[in-house]
Amino acid sequence: MTIAVAYRPDDFGRAALDWAAAEARTKGESLLIINVHRVEPRLDTGHAKGRHVQDITEALAKDNVPYELRQVEGENVASTVLFEAEQAGASLVVIGVRPRSPVGKILMGSVAQQILLDSAVPVVAVKP
Repeated sequence: MTIAVAYRPDDFGRAALDWAAAEARTKGESLLIINVHRVEPRLDTGHAKGRHVQDITEALAKDNVPYELRQVEGENVASTVLFEAEQAGASLVVIGVRPRSPVGKILMGSVAQQILLDSAVPVVAVKP
């Protein structure tokens, strides 16, 4: 089985990855790290790159957690995460959640909320 984790190179993404990796170790499952960028990767702060990718992949290898890192482009981050998780046959999706103001909730949709509502498999929401 596979645990999918929506990953961004920030504290919220790291919390989701840490939780998912611990769960994968406990259950003997593999990990699918999904890193979605909306625009050219060099311009997108959500795109994990360079030393950051090396650090997380080295840590997972050291802990003997089988993993795959998929870095994909997608205009709708939530839909892209759910598509990749479904393609991998994931049994669980893990996301990092961040607080939003009431105005922020009205003005823009929440990736986390869309994943929670649209996922066909259980979703775990993690805070740093």
